[in-house]
Amino acid sequence: MKTKLAAAALLLASTSLSFAADLATKAPIYAPAPVWSWTGFYLGAHVGAGWGTTESTVTSLSAGGIVAPVSFPIAQNSRSGFLGGGQLGYNWQSGWAVFGVQGDIAGMDVKGTTPCIVLASCTANSDWLATVTGRFGGVVADRTLVYVKGGAAWMHTDHTFSVSAVGPLGGGVGGSVSSSSNAFGWTLGLGAEYAFDHNWSAFIEYDYIDFDKKNIGFDFAAAAGGPAGAAIANVDIKNKLSIAKVGLNYKFGGPVVARY
Repeated sequence: MKTKLAAAALLLASTSLSFAADLATKAPIYAPAPVWSWTGFYLGAHVGAGWGTTESTVTSLSAGGIVAPVSFPIAQNSRSGFLGGGQLGYNWQSGWAVFGVQGDIAGMDVKGTTPCIVLASCTANSDWLATVTGRFGGVVADRTLVYVKGGAAWMHTDHTFSVSAVGPLGGGVGGSVSSSSNAFGWTLGLGAEYAFDHNWSAFIEYDYIDFDKKNIGFDFAAAAGGPAGAAIANVDIKNKLSIAKVGLNYKFGGPVVARY
């Protein structure tokens, strides 16, 4: 009887030790790993460079109430400079595809001067640019977004027509007249953005913008101290602009947590 009890005790002890060993060798339980998502609102800033052309064509001349329709180009101005501003947008991700909408506004100093009509010079200086675009992209290499964008653009430009003539004794005479335009156009662009943190991402982008033709008036009589509207040249202005920029975005909200 004692031998049977001892055997049972040994069997029970060995079973308990084996069960305890199995518990000790089970893999530890880890917390779910965070998964990046592009979905959410974001706010950011950018800097870059702009370059393009401004084409000017006189369409009519008026003096003393008489309007003379004409049509001759006076300048094709190459321009370049720098810009900087901010952007606000929203992305929505579904699988690998990312859809978004974005608004940008930037201050800029993109200007150029070219000779026009023999003794004159024509200057165009754009000082702000705004765009509203839709975006579509795809996620590659985990946290890299490659995208295309397109939409509407607005730009403000100051135009100056200057005359400087040299007299026979070396003295100079001349003057200038200015006007401004707010042009509307369309834009297409492409870029790549990399999320290097749960909330921060950096991007590089190229945009091409083609603005509608805008007619503006240069009031030469008022510039010379005469009555306003007595001598006006109406000029069609056509702007084209390319932009290369880099920037940072901050996405509101944290990462999506994977569920096992």
